Amino acid sequence: MITFRCLMCSSTISASEGEQGTSVDCPECGASLTVPDQSVEAPAPIISRADSKVESSDEKESSADDAAAKSIFRAKRKAQQEAESEGKEFDSSKFDKDTSSRNTLYGVFAVLVISIGGYAYYLARPVQRLVLTDEMATALLQGVNTRDDSSVTSLLGNYMDAQCTCTETMGKILAYVNSQEKLEEVLGDLKRLSQIAITQNPLVNAVDRNRPDMQLMAVMEEYKGRQAGAHVKLEEEVKRIQKIDPEMAAKLRDDVAAIGLLDMFQN
Repeated sequence: MITFRCLMCSSTISASEGEQGTSVDCPECGASLTVPDQSVEAPAPIISRADSKVESSDEKESSADDAAAKSIFRAKRKAQQEAESEGKEFDSSKFDKDTSSRNTLYGVFAVLVISIGGYAYYLARPVQRLVLTDEMATALLQGVNTRDDSSVTSLLGNYMDAQCTCTETMGKILAYVNSQEKLEEVLGDLKRLSQIAITQNPLVNAVDRNRPDMQLMAVMEEYKGRQAGAHVKLEEEVKRIQKIDPEMAAKLRDDVAAIGLLDMFQN
């Protein structure tokens, strides 16, 4: 059995010893090849491509891939002829890299398509409803009604943390809403959170927030930034709902006090 490689596609071809010197077609690309006298690692020379199964240049003029394949083939054939004339062994590995590079590009493209598809599914997936439990509401109410006067920073920290959490939770609950029915499901939770968020705490109100206290200023800055981010997210959800149905946004404005205070409703 004689084995050799196709110059066009580098596939391994097998032929019987009785076929030495005759021409055979590559089973992979259809190129017509001459069977060598013995097994060789280098690709066998192609004697004719006119009668091969490979499509002619006239048939594939519009194909960029075919043009690239022909270019590789010609360069490969020229390099083989030069090696043979110099009595050297022909190394086709550098030409095979072109095919490997193309396969790598196809692989990257496939991964990109899968990634985009996965992200699209992530965006389109149904959002699960976040339910406000009695335990959550009680903990938030304790936070805004804090009596921890061990330090001004602890007092403000407890109060502002609960306020921020109320606003953040309202935004997460609204992410579930895309219809009147779903709005009715969550409206009670939103009203409850709103009432907790706007609760006034006399001890907190008595704190002089403008006094030159570095720890106090640090706490104020931390929660100021967090609350601003929570309000932005909440307003984004209300605007999304407004695009679906303006009446739903109007109902949120009128029935949920904290939402009615958003900037979008103050103009």
